[in-house]
Amino acid sequence: MNKLKPIEHKGKALFFGLFKRFLKRRCRDFTPLKGDKLHKVLFLRPEKIGDMVISFPVFDGLQEHYPHIKISILASPRNDAIIKSDPRFDKIFLYRKNLWCDVKEMLAIRREKYDCVVDMIWDDSVTALFLSQLAAPGKPRIGVGKVKFREYYDFNYDHRRGNTGHIIENTLKLLTAFGIDSDSISGYAPPFLDTPSLSKAEGFLRRVALDTPDKIKIGFNLSAGSPTRIWAEEKSVELLKRILDADCNCNVIIFTVSADRRRAERLRRRFNERVHLVPDGLNLTEASAVISKLDVLISPDTSLVHIARALRVPVVGLYSRFQKNFLLWRPYDQEVGAVVSGNDGNIFDISVNDVFKTFVHVTKQMIPVER
Repeated sequence: MNKLKPIEHKGKALFFGLFKRFLKRRCRDFTPLKGDKLHKVLFLRPEKIGDMVISFPVFDGLQEHYPHIKISILASPRNDAIIKSDPRFDKIFLYRKNLWCDVKEMLAIRREKYDCVVDMIWDDSVTALFLSQLAAPGKPRIGVGKVKFREYYDFNYDHRRGNTGHIIENTLKLLTAFGIDSDSISGYAPPFLDTPSLSKAEGFLRRVALDTPDKIKIGFNLSAGSPTRIWAEEKSVELLKRILDADCNCNVIIFTVSADRRRAERLRRRFNERVHLVPDGLNLTEASAVISKLDVLISPDTSLVHIARALRVPVVGLYSRFQKNFLLWRPYDQEVGAVVSGNDGNIFDISVNDVFKTFVHVTKQMIPVER
């Protein structure tokens, strides 16, 4: 799939070159939008789950100041699972990368007559550029991180100019376009967890006898979107042994996607009754409900890191060194928590000792871990 990316990028560049003359450039005298004059705002977020989760503070911040505004979103099949029942959104549209479906979706979007379009993709994207122009012709377009396409957005916050702030803090700067001080908005905004999902999580904890406050629940996520973020099994075994030996009240819940279920079951069998596996077939909201009951989550750099922090669950995250992306995507609002590899390509060289030391540091106020 990666081999096709250069071809895709060249195709989009050609498309942009052919049709850029039809794009509307930014308003030179842009002033912050008056929220009390707006009725409906469309956000573009057709990306991954983590991108959606770190955007929740923006939606909540806008509604905190202007509760009358109806928020709609253009999501993707990759991230709509976390928002399907979310009352934040008046309407949810999907960008499927299917011409016929996407044309119909865009026509439905245009019928809504949005007052403003917010492109949350934090880079120059030909797709997002054209979507932002087609969704609500003539209306203000708000962007973030645009460089080459800056001139096509009425407002743009470029957080890449020497800024090492967290991706949540940088994304919140979009609210400046609405006259809102982003520093006044909380970076914590949990996903919507419905009652059936919470009940299912509580039922699982009862079945494994972890539904009492004295049982310390450590989540351990095995799965990641890329093989370069899969930690070695023997390292996982050694880490869990050290955690379990450190405190007799510690229990581990292994999180995994269905495709990695066999690997997770093999890991669980190497321990006693203090290591458990989440039920098979949980949807993302149900898995998030289990995460909400944890005391700590250990995970490679995936969406579960951001879901846990949105729920104020402490995180130990494993990151590659690539372009210092861990500075943007590290566990939110934690002084420690990111364990970074010594190379740009993977997390394979992260040691058990480094992860355990970070675990101790993150949990030292909560768990009296023996040294």
